[in-house]
Amino acid sequence: MSTGNGGGSAGPDADAALRFGVSPDHMLVNVSRYAPATGAGRPLSVELLRSALAAAGITARMDEQNAAEVVRQLFAGLDVSRIVLARGVRPQLAQDAWIELTCAPELPVPPGQELGRLHPAVPAQPGRDIAGNPVPPADQRSPRHIAVAGGIHLGSGGVLIAQVPGLVRVTEQHIEILPQVRLSGDRMQATATFYPKDAQGALSTAEGLVRLLDGQGVRFGLQTEAIAAGLAQALATRKPVQDVLVAQGQAPVNGQNGRLELLCAEKADERPQDDNARLDYHRRGLFHVAEQGQDIARLHKPTKGSPGRDVTGAVVPARVGAPLRLSVGGNVETLDNGELFRARIAGVLLTANNSLNISELLNIPGDVDYGTGNIELTQGSVRVGGTVRTGFTVQAPGQILVQGMVESARIIAGGDVMVRGGIFMSGDETAFVQAGGGVSAAFTHNAMIEAGGDVTVALSMVGSKSSKGSRVSCGGFLRVTDAKGRIMGGTVVSAKGVEIFDAGSERGMVTTLALNHETPEIADLVKELRTLKELRQRGLFLVGEGDGAVALSRLGAELRAEAEDLLARRGSLEDRLKEIQRTLAELAQEHLERVASARIVVRGTAYQGVAIKMGGRALYVERPLCRCVFSWDARNKQIVTGCL
Repeated sequence: MSTGNGGGSAGPDADAALRFGVSPDHMLVNVSRYAPATGAGRPLSVELLRSALAAAGITARMDEQNAAEVVRQLFAGLDVSRIVLARGVRPQLAQDAWIELTCAPELPVPPGQELGRLHPAVPAQPGRDIAGNPVPPADQRSPRHIAVAGGIHLGSGGVLIAQVPGLVRVTEQHIEILPQVRLSGDRMQATATFYPKDAQGALSTAEGLVRLLDGQGVRFGLQTEAIAAGLAQALATRKPVQDVLVAQGQAPVNGQNGRLELLCAEKADERPQDDNARLDYHRRGLFHVAEQGQDIARLHKPTKGSPGRDVTGAVVPARVGAPLRLSVGGNVETLDNGELFRARIAGVLLTANNSLNISELLNIPGDVDYGTGNIELTQGSVRVGGTVRTGFTVQAPGQILVQGMVESARIIAGGDVMVRGGIFMSGDETAFVQAGGGVSAAFTHNAMIEAGGDVTVALSMVGSKSSKGSRVSCGGFLRVTDAKGRIMGGTVVSAKGVEIFDAGSERGMVTTLALNHETPEIADLVKELRTLKELRQRGLFLVGEGDGAVALSRLGAELRAEAEDLLARRGSLEDRLKEIQRTLAELAQEHLERVASARIVVRGTAYQGVAIKMGGRALYVERPLCRCVFSWDARNKQIVTGCL
């Protein structure tokens, strides 16, 4: 390909003539043909070359040195086709940033050490051909940049200088210094990796390590013995020593919540003096029993606790204990400004759901069966000397003690349910144990249990694959206390935590362990709140918001009685709504505290087939896990597995 100002002489006085050759990519120009000047025409010169290039539309800068060589060789009659007269500007491809390290990355650097040089990213640039036309780069991607993280100073010329001590780490996105000292999230612990020397070759010393800690703000709770031992090991082995505890903060001592101390904890003889006595106060069994006029309990106020300090020396405040909201029944006298309580009558002490009262006791000497019929009380507690047989009911607002077993029966108690034997059910949905307080038994089989307090089983809890009634839920802790106690099959749900030895079985029996913090108390309050709101809405519909007199006069007889009743209850209904809302808010705060501490603890083995549920998430055990703890990570909203 060629261009030029002519191919030969046009007359007797013609200037020297040139034709130019152009490379296929239009980036190079050379002389392809030459005709000398004739007569008085201008001879070939560098200036003539420059003028000829411009006349040919070539805007690229001429190579002056090559032009002079072309003139010399053409006068000598030589071939100049390989000499480039002008070049276009080729496009520039993008270049990624890169780090040129001058320090050893496996050793810590001290502050002030030069780490290397950052070669910055170069973006892609278009070129120009010999005619000045743009030439885009073949690859127009954006180059990768490398950010300089905190702790490193970027100087002139891209020089990198350490500002803090630590290990240099380079990734595709950034360069950073990993600190030798790492603080825990709560700043209560500081750990470090000890190296025998730094990147400059200086040996590590105890004084240098203390200065290092001070430079990173670690000034409280230094573990001098651990520091000395870790340093000695690093120097002796010439290898890094990982995760040395170099500082330990002082945890705050949280205040204790208000609590109720029982003063009548002694157990009386379980043998009844009179099997026919309806109110047998001498036959106390597992109940706490008080005599008339006896001091039965003392309320202890919450404490403030004492603050702690983290490893930086900052004060860590202690949590102030919460007061105990105690409801006192009519059979209990309150003394000493509400701190001491005395029995007005002789009877059984009831403490379920933060309440305190004295209840009468009904004694059933043998089984509850066809000979006794159902036992349903409106007040007091019940003691059954034998077994509650299949299909029968024992119901009482107080506590229920069964010395034998509970078969597929119904047990409903306002307080605790205590079964000396086991709870053995067939899975019939009409059979269950329901307690406002806690439930305790030697063992359970296919049991359906709902407890407001703790559930404590001595030996084992067993459910069947085909059983619909194998479900146990409680508003407190659920524990199987035997050294080899097991939950195998069915579902258990606890508000505060589960503690067992084994969960599931080697055959993979489906077993569900769940944490659910909605207690029966909350469920009852929510249900009552919904009912009261419906009544309020009904009242507004019938009589409006005023005094209602006009609205009442317009109502028919069938609606007037209902409207008058709702109008009369309006004030008390609003007061109760506000009271429930305050209580739910307080319970919500308590719920947040329970979430942080609730655990499912398996001291032995959690077998395949066990499902762990909490926070709306599920974790399925796919292989046996030994000595494990399951808890809820509120920040990341996931179930966390730990080790005992």
